[in-house]
Amino acid sequence: MKALITVTSLLLIIVFLSGCLGSSNSSTAPTLAFMYVVGTGDNGIRGLAEKSTGDLAPLAVASFATNPRPVSLALHPSKNFLYVPNLTSNTVSGFTVDHVNGILTPIGTALPPTPVQTAPVAAGINSTGTFLYVLNQGSASISAFSIDTARGLLTAIGSPVATAANPQSMAVSPTAGFLYVGNGALGTISGFAIAANGTLSPVAGSPFTAGAGATLAGITIDPKGQFLYAADSANSKIASFSISGTGTLTAVAGSPFTTGTTPVSIAIDSTASFLYSANQGSNNVSAFKISAGSLTQITGSPYTLVTTGTPQPSFLTVDVSNTFLYVANVGTTNISAFGIKAADGSLSLLPNSPFPQGVAPLWIVTTQ
Repeated sequence: MKALITVTSLLLIIVFLSGCLGSSNSSTAPTLAFMYVVGTGDNGIRGLAEKSTGDLAPLAVASFATNPRPVSLALHPSKNFLYVPNLTSNTVSGFTVDHVNGILTPIGTALPPTPVQTAPVAAGINSTGTFLYVLNQGSASISAFSIDTARGLLTAIGSPVATAANPQSMAVSPTAGFLYVGNGALGTISGFAIAANGTLSPVAGSPFTAGAGATLAGITIDPKGQFLYAADSANSKIASFSISGTGTLTAVAGSPFTTGTTPVSIAIDSTASFLYSANQGSNNVSAFKISAGSLTQITGSPYTLVTTGTPQPSFLTVDVSNTFLYVANVGTTNISAFGIKAADGSLSLLPNSPFPQGVAPLWIVTTQ
């Protein structure tokens, strides 16, 4: 009888442990990285833990106040600082990143947020982490700042530089001294060279045309700094350009490449092997294999974001491990998560996706 009780107890323990291991509760999984989110409905940055399973869970301190109204994020190359342009307050706020618990602390807590010109919509940092640039949509200008790389403090450099009217997006080369601005309905890309002192000057031949009738919703440079990709929301295409040593842009053979309807954002993995576009019109994600700047759609693409509702994706990013793709859905106020197959870049929606958010997410970054 005693032996029977012992065996029965052992079986119960095994069943219990099996249930725990097979559960969808991701809270016990190790934290792989931290994610930060800004969006409509909150004057703050939301902090999330990215689990090893790809699931997302709020941090112990889940929100960090910034000025009205945060619209995008820029992570310093050191991963130690995070900057956020605030659209309606015409400022840019900076935070230090605690890599142990993900907590954000305002840079220069005794100082007010740094003023910029009208309606800042994007920020970018040069490859050495010494200069920060803010794209001001309302005043059609770029504000430049030097960065104290020890403390993250900002100091204005000269006067803002004019760019084309109503700019929509900006990308700074991760490997060279060039900055590019996507000029929305003008269908052009303005290029600037970054001098040793951080000042900007136009690249020869700028602005560069993306195609007839193009509207550029977002631009991205691959991690190797060799190619620039522009999401043409009007024509549902992605325009691809090679970047020369002087910063000039030349269309890649076969460009532009067809994507889903109304692409608005582009993400590339850190090996520059795969490219993904968030398609706001068709509410899905297109996936491509990259070869010398040319794009070939991956089998199975495009991928559905949610099973119910109209997600209206606004932004997407590949995580620090190249294992997961995250998509910010404004329409359904959540974040979709996909596993990335390393062999071919194909996507599979994670079982617990999407992850509800307290804001309609506009921009997301991940960092370890």
